[in-house]
Amino acid sequence: MPLKKKYYLFLFVLYLFYSAPLLHSQQYTIEQYLNIRGAVSPEYSFDNSRIYFSMNLTGTSQVWCVNKPGVWPQQVTFFKERISDFLPNPKRDKILLVSDVGGSEYDQFYLANGDGSSVELLTDNAPKVLYGFSRWSEDGTFFTFYSNRRSPLFYDVYRYNIDTRTEEILYSSDHSNYPSAISPDGKYIVVTRSYSTYDNDIFLLNVQTRELKLISTHDNFNEPAEFYSMAFDMQSRNLYFNTSYRNDFYRLGVYNLESGNISYPEFSFLENYRNADVSGVNFSQDRSKLILQINDNGYDRLFMYDFDAKREIEIPAMLKTSSVTARSFANDNERVIIGINSASNPSVLYQWNYVTGVIEQVTYPSLAGIDPKTFVEPELISYKSFDGLTIPAFLYLPKNSDGKKLPCIISMHGGPEGQSTYGFSSLYQYFISAGYAIIEPNVRGSTGYGKKFAALDNVKNRENSVKDIAWLVDYLKTRGDIDETKLAVYGGSYGGYMVLACLTLYPDLFAAGVDVVGIANFVTFMQNTADYRRMNRESEYGSLEKDKEFLESISPVHKVKNIRAPLMIIHGRNDPRVPVGEAEQMHEALINNGGVSELHIYDDEGHGVSKQKNRLDIYPRVVKFLDKYVKNK
Repeated sequence: MPLKKKYYLFLFVLYLFYSAPLLHSQQYTIEQYLNIRGAVSPEYSFDNSRIYFSMNLTGTSQVWCVNKPGVWPQQVTFFKERISDFLPNPKRDKILLVSDVGGSEYDQFYLANGDGSSVELLTDNAPKVLYGFSRWSEDGTFFTFYSNRRSPLFYDVYRYNIDTRTEEILYSSDHSNYPSAISPDGKYIVVTRSYSTYDNDIFLLNVQTRELKLISTHDNFNEPAEFYSMAFDMQSRNLYFNTSYRNDFYRLGVYNLESGNISYPEFSFLENYRNADVSGVNFSQDRSKLILQINDNGYDRLFMYDFDAKREIEIPAMLKTSSVTARSFANDNERVIIGINSASNPSVLYQWNYVTGVIEQVTYPSLAGIDPKTFVEPELISYKSFDGLTIPAFLYLPKNSDGKKLPCIISMHGGPEGQSTYGFSSLYQYFISAGYAIIEPNVRGSTGYGKKFAALDNVKNRENSVKDIAWLVDYLKTRGDIDETKLAVYGGSYGGYMVLACLTLYPDLFAAGVDVVGIANFVTFMQNTADYRRMNRESEYGSLEKDKEFLESISPVHKVKNIRAPLMIIHGRNDPRVPVGEAEQMHEALINNGGVSELHIYDDEGHGVSKQKNRLDIYPRVVKFLDKYVKNK
């Protein structure tokens, strides 16, 4: 080889040698991670010719479809605002669409052809009136919904006939009532009456006579219980549901319409999940197959039962190992669409023919040029809190951290009746790639661990959940791989309150905080939250009438002098759940006290930041904020 060529070869090898570490540690941008897309909420059309799903490829969530697995998707809806819900008609080439304006959650109903054409507004667009869609009837002639049109405080039950374009009220009372299921024969509608977040009753409404029959008698005061996820069998003889009645965890219940009795099926395949919640109930179109979804410590487990054969149908391994986002049966009684994701894979839809065993991938995620091998799986860990209570948490550590002490983001879920579960987060994956550890604790008050655990932070025990975070910090100190001087707290909604509470109660533990649509003042929050939400919140936080002094005492805005860490506050102007005044008063109080506060309010958002243009604006700001105050960059 000539000397000149050898020289150039040497330079090339040298380049590869020195650049290899750089290539290995390639840092993708936050904008790339925010452009990761996946398909969710699948539904079949009435004739199975289309598979619909929701995706935010255009910047807001819209309805898309494919006519067979793996083909290029077509956009069905072209709304300026998000489509928050949709459901195809079971017998006609029609689709019902639900959309609001600016995240206000004052949804309106639209009816369109199956291809998205001829969109028609069905509701009256009245201000401050909320509509919530429930179900289509089996014959596709009407759908049920709830609305607070009569009174801002309560929901009533309605049905809408699409042939006559008329609506009628089916049931009203001074409670919040929701239509939950329609019997296949069309004779009955299940009405759920809510008393609080964890306590409701279910009634059977005779559509013809309007007779209302209570079918879930229980002592609400001594033993609150919840009933949800209703589904009838094909003969309209049995109603299946999830319930926490006389049990710490949610289990499958069955109400027999003839006898009036409730029983609890003892499926053998559920024996290992006594301390786990049944979180979803779905039937095939002919009601011969039942799919149950189990929340096992934040992980989804799927089980399928064949009533005709009286046996379990084995779920394929690839559909069992991820987080389940949806289940939807075709009316051929052979196929089901299952939406799944994992911590290292965005949401994907699969079609499973449970007769032939064939699995087809329906959609493919958009990864924005990011190598999926860089995504990180969490470890499920636990630690002891101040009173010995075991707190579970998901911990994400960057790859190849090599024992380095890492900055860490403590991310807290909303609720408080929520749960951090196993699944994909593009934001998490960015921060992990940037060298942060992330931990998601499910503190007391979280769901998924039994009713007793969920009630441990109610009213006077509110700040005990904040103590759980302080003890989490103690646990992190013992690990040796977390830098205790570089801890940030991050959370949205109730998680936003937890951020503020952590910074006020334990000011020396944290380097920075990011509060997204959080509660700063429980009194003003209770006074200004939407009327239809206030009653349910009182069971969690306390009432203005009885507990005002206590609510003031736990409000972070009154303890702002304690805050030493810089704070970023993010809110939507149209938030009906946590009004924007919570953000404004917290920011003002902190600035007046000489603190560091960044306030970002988006005029076209509600309870969170959902529009892609706003996400691309705010999250790079979050990155810069945390890098500055946590990493000290």
